[in-house]
Amino acid sequence: MLPTTYRVDGFGLRYQLSGINAAIGLAQLDHFTTTEHTRRSLWHTYRDALAPLDGVRLVDVDADHAVQHLCQIRVARRDRVFAELRSRNIAVGVHYPPNHLQPAFAAWRRPLPATEQAGAQILSLPFHQHLTETDIDQVAAALGEAIKSAGDT
Repeated sequence: MLPTTYRVDGFGLRYQLSGINAAIGLAQLDHFTTTEHTRRSLWHTYRDALAPLDGVRLVDVDADHAVQHLCQIRVARRDRVFAELRSRNIAVGVHYPPNHLQPAFAAWRRPLPATEQAGAQILSLPFHQHLTETDIDQVAAALGEAIKSAGDT
């Protein structure tokens, strides 16, 4: 089965943005309004495409006042659904496993049942400004099939 998590074994370091990445960011800033509109529209398209699917709960955000970088759902049997979608070449991911379960934070670990339940159900769907409505319809259809398949095993 494909991994749906990763481990953080130690604290990271703060890294500064390089000059080249800053230049790329500045060039992209001129297109932010278009990107913002496109991402909001795509998120709404996902919302509508996922609405008829049983067992899928869109992680609702205020898409009219935020620019999403992820489109996440909660689904039972997430790892099975993840593997099924990956087998269909749907680039799903898991963002992000609960921090309190990471080895780097073991000293502060305590039970957080709601967080742990959400962490076991969260699935990130493909989401970028170059998706089309057809792409989203294909992801939603594959997701519906994957949920049925995951329930059968």
